[in-house]
Amino acid sequence: MVDEVRMDENYNLLPHGVNFQDAIFPDSPENHRMFSSLFQFSNCTSGTEPQIYTPDWEAQEDHRLLCSTVQKALFEEEERVKTLSQKARILEKANGHLREKVKKLKRSLRLAKVESKREAMLAQRLLEEERNRNRLGQSTDVHKKSLGKPGKKVTENTL
Repeated sequence: MVDEVRMDENYNLLPHGVNFQDAIFPDSPENHRMFSSLFQFSNCTSGTEPQIYTPDWEAQEDHRLLCSTVQKALFEEEERVKTLSQKARILEKANGHLREKVKKLKRSLRLAKVESKREAMLAQRLLEEERNRNRLGQSTDVHKKSLGKPGKKVTENTL
């Protein structure tokens, strides 16, 4: 009985039944040819015998993978993921700053509303006091106007 051999993402050999990576590439004849001796299609290629491990097999497969379009595609995908991760971190940081800014603005708005209410109440109170003084002061104003203000004394300077 020949055990099938699979490889993980670091090209380590794994026993049959252990696959930490789902298929990345579609099940096409071109990919069947490219991966015929590797882990992705070893179970699903009908009519082919599984590859038997030989000492030079790993070196050959590593060389094939390093020189293939598959390696290029994987590398490009890793770069894209890295770029997206960096962008996500930058956006999360910016989002945090914006959240803090919104929190500060809400607090400022709340304090401004409280201050505005306080000033409106103070203005209302002053207006009422002014009205009360005007009502009470009308009768006293009549007396003040009739008395009038005394004029300045003109003094001559004689020396």
